[in-house]
Amino acid sequence: MSGSDLPCEYSHLAHANDLEPSMGHQHLLANCPVHRETAFDPPFMVVSPYAEVLALLLATDRFINGTGPGVFVQEGGVLGSADDPDHRRQRTVLQDAFRPRAVAALAPRVDELARSMWTEAFAHDGEGDFVRLFAFPFPAQVIAELLGVPTDRRDDFGQWSDAIVQGLGGGDLSRVEWANMQIYAMVDGLLDERLEQLEAGGAATQDVIGRLAEAHRRGVLRRSEVRRLCQQLLVAGHETTASLLGLMLYRLITQPHLVDELRHHPDRWDGAVEEFLRFDAPVQGLFRTAVNDENVGGVPVPAGTKVQLLFAAANRDPAVWADPDILRPDRHTVGSRPHLAFGWGVHHCIGAPLARREARLTLELILTTFEHVELTGEVAVNEPFILRGLTTMPIRWRVRRSAPML
Repeated sequence: MSGSDLPCEYSHLAHANDLEPSMGHQHLLANCPVHRETAFDPPFMVVSPYAEVLALLLATDRFINGTGPGVFVQEGGVLGSADDPDHRRQRTVLQDAFRPRAVAALAPRVDELARSMWTEAFAHDGEGDFVRLFAFPFPAQVIAELLGVPTDRRDDFGQWSDAIVQGLGGGDLSRVEWANMQIYAMVDGLLDERLEQLEAGGAATQDVIGRLAEAHRRGVLRRSEVRRLCQQLLVAGHETTASLLGLMLYRLITQPHLVDELRHHPDRWDGAVEEFLRFDAPVQGLFRTAVNDENVGGVPVPAGTKVQLLFAAANRDPAVWADPDILRPDRHTVGSRPHLAFGWGVHHCIGAPLARREARLTLELILTTFEHVELTGEVAVNEPFILRGLTTMPIRWRVRRSAPML
């Protein structure tokens, strides 16, 4: 059945968590490019075509972030949940820690974490859940390293992140509040340690919390902003990258010709990461709020309406990409049209260079370690319709006997 064969009465929410979402994307793009989703209270709008999504990402004065990136109104956010001038002030403090040069400086430690965790899980033939063995814990360790969280205080990151992500899609907000309180308590303690060091005449640590402490001491950031910035970095830097890694291996297992292609063409590995991002955008689409009455693609959007910019559908738009539902690692070359998996414009994901680094390294480990890998059971897709990832992926693997030492 093609997208155009689906009935006109359509629920985006009913298909947002399909394992293969292309049919839903096709229907939205072909039949309701600006769609009013009524299967939620209150209803919201879903915008799918690449051109319209990009235009709204750039219209930051008309479609704002300050009421939260999720389906519910949540004010008082930071960075991706804030508007200028607050957004610009906060991003300026953080941007140096996420520039490609800074990520390159962190690379040896990221590589060390990856190879250590990978060797522990996959040194020998075996079977297990790839999400729990590697895709979920590896990004958590990396973002903790970046923030400056001691290793003995990282074990709870996963459940905190999960609770907050569930809330973005309309889940249990009491769990969100609980997780936030845990994160804020941890950040307060680490921030106080950094501040005491600065007051004693010591130099600021080069981790993110050290940078935030210095900005707080200078009056650039409030303590509440430091707390929320760390919370947002933890969730955004963990959940989305974990989803990318899991879906990447899933595609390699279910389309083994990609493994052969990439092993024969290592020069396509960077492009392959971009193609995995385009094909399975870990952030399906974040929300903006219309400031005034608007008209988007000929559809009225009343002031105050939440609008989901559906990156995942925009990245499958046939007006932009030929054969959008086919994975092609050679698709992304210099000058090619950029995907929107990281958003665009002033709110382009600040952690994109780090996520790319983690994905590129994981792809290399998959291709050089596994002789064969297969699914041993059903995979499970996460519940929040804003994000897209696998919560379970049972696999069996056989290690390449000629694999290099990790």
